[in-house]
Amino acid sequence: MVKAEVVVATALAACAGAVDLFALSELGGAFASVVTGNLVNTGFGLGTADVARIVPSVTAVAAFGVGVVAWTLVWRRGLLGPLCAELVLLLGVLAWWVATGAAPGHAGSLVLLALAAIAMGGQSIAALRLGAATTYLTGALTNALHDLVSGRAGSRRAAVRQLLALVLGALAAAGLRTLSRTALPALPVALLLVAIITARRRRVS
Repeated sequence: MVKAEVVVATALAACAGAVDLFALSELGGAFASVVTGNLVNTGFGLGTADVARIVPSVTAVAAFGVGVVAWTLVWRRGLLGPLCAELVLLLGVLAWWVATGAAPGHAGSLVLLALAAIAMGGQSIAALRLGAATTYLTGALTNALHDLVSGRAGSRRAAVRQLLALVLGALAAAGLRTLSRTALPALPVALLLVAIITARRRRVS
């Protein structure tokens, strides 16, 4: 039987992939969780005086930081609380997106991007308690390749699983976007619900 922690971590990575695809394609061209990419994009925007590139990236980085700080302060332990709070934010994103007919406008897109990034910052704190990477996977890839080349025992399988889940989440979101843009933010909500239900039923803490 697959461990509950594995199911939760995998679902969260897929959720992050779907959220990032949504943010990147629909909310101004910034990632909701990839801070490094957003910082590089900010530098690009500053170097070219491109405000349209700077604002979404800065918004996402700041909001992600808010999520990390808030979840750290409010939830000192446990997993369900942080994940349920993330769910509330992603449901808010979905409701706003649907209510505006998938056309929230520039200001609305920035607000939705901020909410999504806060949710991903919060998810990062929940992932720390799982001992798994779900939103920042550069380190996971680096460690896995380092362990492979050096012959050290490590968590290569877990890293590959999380990276694959992230890609598949983004791939599924891209497919859904083609079929129905309005339904796009429903996918990360569904994936997060899988994580929450699994954590609750199997008492993952």
